[in-house]
Amino acid sequence: MNATSQDSAAGSGDGRDRFPRRPHTVLVLGGGGMRGMAHVGVLKALETLGVRFDAVVGTSIGALVGAMAAARFPTAQMEEIVYQLKKEEYFRLNLVRLLLRGTSAPSMYRGDLFQERLREILPPGGFGDLEMPFYCNAVRLENGGTVFWGAPGMDDVSLVDAVYSSCALPGIFEPYEREGFHYMDGGLVDPIPLRFAKALRPELIIAVDLTVKATFKAPNYRSKVVSTMYRAFEIAEEVIVEHLLHMHSDHHVVLIQPKVGHLHRFDFDEVEDVVHRGEEEALRVLTSHAATRMHVTEQVLPGLACPIQPRDYVSVRIDPGKCIGCGMCSAICETDAFIAGLPGERATVRKLTHYECTRDHACARNCPVEAISLGNL
Repeated sequence: MNATSQDSAAGSGDGRDRFPRRPHTVLVLGGGGMRGMAHVGVLKALETLGVRFDAVVGTSIGALVGAMAAARFPTAQMEEIVYQLKKEEYFRLNLVRLLLRGTSAPSMYRGDLFQERLREILPPGGFGDLEMPFYCNAVRLENGGTVFWGAPGMDDVSLVDAVYSSCALPGIFEPYEREGFHYMDGGLVDPIPLRFAKALRPELIIAVDLTVKATFKAPNYRSKVVSTMYRAFEIAEEVIVEHLLHMHSDHHVVLIQPKVGHLHRFDFDEVEDVVHRGEEEALRVLTSHAATRMHVTEQVLPGLACPIQPRDYVSVRIDPGKCIGCGMCSAICETDAFIAGLPGERATVRKLTHYECTRDHACARNCPVEAISLGNL
């Protein structure tokens, strides 16, 4: 691919002068718990196709995988790391604190244990020790503001602390404390940081979205406190991503959406399958998206599961037998794919082959009778 090489991105010196050049291609890795192991598969596909990136922006689990990518871990090493992950090594109850303090305890699980595992995985040092620019977000609890560690003035934090803060789900792990402020999971407000990536002014953004989509198989919901809490977080995450894609997904953004939404957020048993799904979807998108296919279609791809076809558009359909005329599709879609008549009249599709669709799945998710189907996703 005609992109600035990763080698040329690294300058000399430290801090903000170390990477003085504008990146050509930014890789954005979204949040999603253990579904984020799909990011490793995406990195394998990029390697297979020779698609280079020269900056990484990550949130939550995307921050962990993104830090490894920015340190140039070989994908085989990443696979070895993620295949060996065990739930009990990361999620151990704060039992004593919970018994002694109840709801006053800082978290359900021990954040110090998670930090120990991050120290075993990530390279020592800080952002200035990485091979390319890397940024990850966190939310400051005191004012709700977002910070991007690695940005000028915010790059003096250790890599472990930065990644931990970006992954620290509220109530699950303790916040990261720094200079009197507390920081938690950046995915709370920005699950796929396209805005920040665009501020770097690259020519191309490759973004990986792991949120649950209405047209994919949803995870099994159980009426339990923790399940309800996780699902509520995911719903809020989906809505935020819909708006982010409406505002920032354009022809400069190659959007990869691995079909891993059916998995529980902390399912450690399907890691190998998740990596494979990420790789398969990335190969399919990169070889068929207008922004990348001309550079990679000459590659020999034996065993590619899906045929190469243009992915510049989304096909939109409404089942007239199901439509109840509620008008939600017209109200939700920001790109005018639908026409809703008077209340009670069935909606119609204006753009059967929809080139402006941002692939946010909002229309299908909000249709109360599941009358909308989307294709070529």
